Amino acid sequence: MSLSRRILLIWAVTIVTFLASFILPHREVTIAGFLTYSLQSLLFFISLYLIKHETVKKTKVIFVNFAAFFSTSFLFHLYNFVGTVFFNNELLARHFYFQYVSHGLYFFLLAFSICYITIDVLFRDFKTFQKYLLTFAIVGGFFAYYYQPYFSNARYLYTTSEISEFRELDKASSAFEKQYGAVPTGGELTGYLPHSEAAILNHLSETERIQRVEDLYPYLSGSNYMTLLLKPIYLNAIYMCLLGVGLILLFFGYQYKKDPPQGAYIEKMMFFFLMFCTLEVFHAWSFIKTIEWQSSLQIFEIGQFLSAVVLAIIAIFFALRLRFITSPSGEFYEHEIVESPSSVTRWRDALDNLVIAHFFRRNELVGRFFVDPKLRTK
Repeated sequence: MSLSRRILLIWAVTIVTFLASFILPHREVTIAGFLTYSLQSLLFFISLYLIKHETVKKTKVIFVNFAAFFSTSFLFHLYNFVGTVFFNNELLARHFYFQYVSHGLYFFLLAFSICYITIDVLFRDFKTFQKYLLTFAIVGGFFAYYYQPYFSNARYLYTTSEISEFRELDKASSAFEKQYGAVPTGGELTGYLPHSEAAILNHLSETERIQRVEDLYPYLSGSNYMTLLLKPIYLNAIYMCLLGVGLILLFFGYQYKKDPPQGAYIEKMMFFFLMFCTLEVFHAWSFIKTIEWQSSLQIFEIGQFLSAVVLAIIAIFFALRLRFITSPSGEFYEHEIVESPSSVTRWRDALDNLVIAHFFRRNELVGRFFVDPKLRTK
């Protein structure tokens, strides 16, 4: 059985297992969410085979990092059963799981995987443990700065200033409705606050209090407060993804400046991870800016479909690399990059051939692009 068929068979069994597990009590699962983490599980299995067949240690480590990142797909599936099968006696179990696993661990591993590739390109002569230390220092530093409040206080999101002000406003709104038998308008609520026990809001000046009521009033409706509650952690996700975007741009900047030989399809993978991180930023930003909770969920689901498309493309490039390195020419090329990078003819992969065939005339572009042997990478 070929490698591709073997991987697809393992993936198919995994998908069937995922679907069969839904006979257990679980929370609502969206098609977009299931599709996204299913594709990530496929990438996990391809990464495992890449680790197995990579003959170059430095490249093998890259896919060890990706395997760790894509392994979170199984944790995303388990999230569907948190609060029903697992930790059903813990009221905030899903909140904690979402906070520490779905966001914390996920975005840390995403940034870590990307950062390591950039460090590997910039500091080619460093030993593996040195690259890991530098990667951990960069990503760990950003992660510790943004996520430290969640580790010092597991209920941090419930103690932010905006949520504290919202609680006071919500209590004042309930008191007004009980006293007058009607839901207050924003103006009526502003006028009622001085007669309530809203210590934080009443401590503000009149102008500031009016502005805060105007900002927070839309969140009083239905479950809209959830958007306000989760706003800080989605902002943290944006910052971690922007770190990834910056590192990928640094990767391409160095590639443009120094043009070091790179493993087949690595550049393409990095390009689509750039798209993936950008989409993650867009999803989080859209979530924060959409006040209506149901609307934010719908927008997020649409965004997941877009991410699934990018993940499918990344899976194709992972598979193409696996096919390449298991061929004699691929094994030789990858080995020569390590042994004598300055004398290696640049490999033209399947996508390069497609672009050349459709956008260049053959008589104007003969042969392959060569790396100048005089330009040695450091």
